[in-house]
Amino acid sequence: MFETLKASYQPSKTERAFDCNLESSQDKALIYAGTYLPRSYAECYCIFDDLFHTAEIAKVFQDQTTLNILSIGSGTCGDALGVLSAIDKNLSNIRRVFLTGIEGNKPARDIAKKLIHQAKQHYHFEIDFRAEDYTIESFKDYIDTTCVLHAEAPADILLSSKMISEMVSMGKEQPNQAYSNFLASFLPFLSPTTGICLLLDVATKVTEGGTWFPVLMNFQTSKTLESMPEFRIIAPAPCRELHGSCNTSCCYSQKRFEVKHSRASCDLSRVNYRIISRATGIALPSKQPTPCIISPPTQFRQEKQAPCSSQLESTCGKDAFPINP
Repeated sequence: MFETLKASYQPSKTERAFDCNLESSQDKALIYAGTYLPRSYAECYCIFDDLFHTAEIAKVFQDQTTLNILSIGSGTCGDALGVLSAIDKNLSNIRRVFLTGIEGNKPARDIAKKLIHQAKQHYHFEIDFRAEDYTIESFKDYIDTTCVLHAEAPADILLSSKMISEMVSMGKEQPNQAYSNFLASFLPFLSPTTGICLLLDVATKVTEGGTWFPVLMNFQTSKTLESMPEFRIIAPAPCRELHGSCNTSCCYSQKRFEVKHSRASCDLSRVNYRIISRATGIALPSKQPTPCIISPPTQFRQEKQAPCSSQLESTCGKDAFPINP
């Protein structure tokens, strides 16, 4: 990436330097790719490597020979490449992956096409990649997508990586509805048997002095799934185990990834995510809420305690995000 595409590693001193990627030039897209694509790749690789290592999830995919991946706001496809690497490592039965990326920025699409083309030679399966030129103006109005996706098959994997916060920052979505609108619009695309949605976003504040994106994601996801019982959270573990009883509006969670590549020896990424599946698909055994760590930042102060707070705070050194912490 750095040698062939001339991507550039230039971490910004401000966390919101890339809030409007739709407007990025070729030069800015290359800076984004060199700085943040390795993080997105590592995040999604680690998340899906953990998923595919779980016996119940691996069993669901064992009879598949093809997979359909849909990435919303796909950018330079760092997230999709991470998923593809996890598939290559864990699912030897897969022979072809159909990957559709929805992205309104041309420089990002061009970089993604080159990276996917280069990556094909490293995987044991074929990749059919479509980079769709489409700008989503709002999730709520984005219901009929057949003209964009040309998709006859439902999605086995649905990806949203750090684009909902961007929609909020650009004024295309309201903070108190963005995650709900996304889930209501796109979860129906999931396959009834294998469908997995990764909803991942930044762990920063919406605005200076305002609320936090993880708080918005957690509350809106829980509330939205109350009215969509055909779907359920499968990670983080405490959220899965307390599904249906967590209505707090002050729950913060964060996952840290340490990323190493040729331009950085320790690039720290802080994100929040939820993994959602069809209730008719992946079945994980139920158990009592697990004592876990969610790593809230020191700036965050909870006014109320979440139902799982006693488990989250009386830590036993376990990470809450893996399927089996």
